[in-house]
Amino acid sequence: MSRVEHNGEPGCKTSAEENHLYRNTWDPTSYWECELKGQPAKIRRCKPNKLFSDKYGKCVNWQDWEWTEPKEPPSRP
Repeated sequence: MSRVEHNGEPGCKTSAEENHLYRNTWDPTSYWECELKGQPAKIRRCKPNKLFSDKYGKCVNWQDWEWTEPKEPPSRP
């Protein structure tokens, strides 16, 4: 298991990041959303009893959530 030094916030600097959700590596109940290239990512919260899944790219029931190795976003702020 690696130590995560970054919360996973993307820089939203590339077109590939637009309209994409990214895991908050420090808090599985939230995630980052890049709405537009060049705009800061927005933090979003999952509904109660849900956690953000990298595997599915969305919030899932906590019973279905599985830990995965954190990945770096394409860019950082």
